[in-house]
Amino acid sequence: MRVKRFLAGLAAVFSLCLILAGCSDSSDSSSADSSTSVNAAAGSWDADGQPVNGGPQGADGSTGSNLTKDYCAHNQDPACPTGSYLGVHVAAHAKSGSWDANGNPVNGGPTGADGSTGNGLTQEYCARNEDPACPKGSYVGPNAIKNPDGSHSYVKCEGTVCTNPNHGGGEGTGAWDANGAAVNGGPTGADGSTGNGLTQEYCAQNEDPACPVGSYVGANAIQSPDGANRYVPCEGTICTNPNEGGGGAPDTEDAPAPETTETEGGS
Repeated sequence: MRVKRFLAGLAAVFSLCLILAGCSDSSDSSSADSSTSVNAAAGSWDADGQPVNGGPQGADGSTGSNLTKDYCAHNQDPACPTGSYLGVHVAAHAKSGSWDANGNPVNGGPTGADGSTGNGLTQEYCARNEDPACPKGSYVGPNAIKNPDGSHSYVKCEGTVCTNPNHGGGEGTGAWDANGAAVNGGPTGADGSTGNGLTQEYCAQNEDPACPVGSYVGANAIQSPDGANRYVPCEGTICTNPNEGGGGAPDTEDAPAPETTETEGGS
């Protein structure tokens, strides 16, 4: 009798072990399925740099931004993964656009801030024109010139940097000097033209495609009263008060005519 009870107990324990083993396998299987599901939903880039499932997670934690690898390689955007920015002179892959050492477009140039490609814009144009077809951060100012230190960057034309060829303002580098006068033909126009010789004042007061993008302010634009190398609309006391940058003497009211007294009965 004791033997039968012992055998029955062993059978019960064995059955319990089988049940537990089955649960463990089921749990492992569910865990594996869940892991596979998460991996399948994670964003990434394919071999051509196109976004898969919205693309990789951005440095700011955003997902589903659908940004291409080229865009992230050429634009400093927090929606791009950390470390994805390579610079506008670096190609993300064999067919990727970029700028060469002279700032000329290769394979259409780097990807623009609007995500467009194949724009064929030069680095000089993008340094002087606020154009969404240019990479983020490439705009410097309408008077930008190549950095005198020889690096692949552009800086604002200020002081002797513009007027002295030994400081980066040499032949072929059009810009505006600190007074807004055209140096070497002035900056590149919005239409891509060069050597127009237009002053900063003219471009601030006239909508001319031969002027850089964003240089137009208004027909009554004047140089900023704060002394900065920029133009602002002529408004209020800025125009009428010479101490606030409007120049000229303020308007004065005509003096009233002297009163005359009439005598009764005439003379």
